Amino acid sequence: MLCPCGSKQTYPLCCAKYIEKFAENKSMLPELPEHLMRSRFTAYALNDAPYIFATYAKESQSQHSLQDISEWSSQCKWLELTVHDASIIEIDKQEIHSVEFSAFYIHNDTVNVMREKSRFIKEIDNNNQLAWRYLDGDILQNDVIKQIKRNETCPCNNYFNKQNKKAKKYKHCCGN
Repeated sequence: MLCPCGSKQTYPLCCAKYIEKFAENKSMLPELPEHLMRSRFTAYALNDAPYIFATYAKESQSQHSLQDISEWSSQCKWLELTVHDASIIEIDKQEIHSVEFSAFYIHNDTVNVMREKSRFIKEIDNNNQLAWRYLDGDILQNDVIKQIKRNETCPCNNYFNKQNKKAKKYKHCCGN
């Protein structure tokens, strides 16, 4: 299975090494903010709320709950992640890394795109290691791309995660 993050690598060689090691309470940390962003997208696609919550910066965790993350994640079919840019910015003499990305997903019978410029910081994790964490982000775009009709080909066939499956109608695929 290709990794949902769009890296064109298989899941075991890509985001699984972070998500599954976290689930096993072992530490394998993303080396770069972009890797953390990709693993968080994959965790949304897999509805892995504990990983998503744990990768928020400590100051951001109070604004989110495992239940809210899980509910939002399960309401969507995550289709594709496109990373546009990764850069370093300085805010109040602190280096903050940013990643600009677009996430495509199905929600309430519509295909949507959300473009965000996310900010990442390093902080000490529960294993006393310095780790990248998602601080926050600016939503640059959040639009409905199209309304999906039940008898048309499911939009998931148009994105990277086709996985050689025969095209199905929306009502027999993501719309059921």
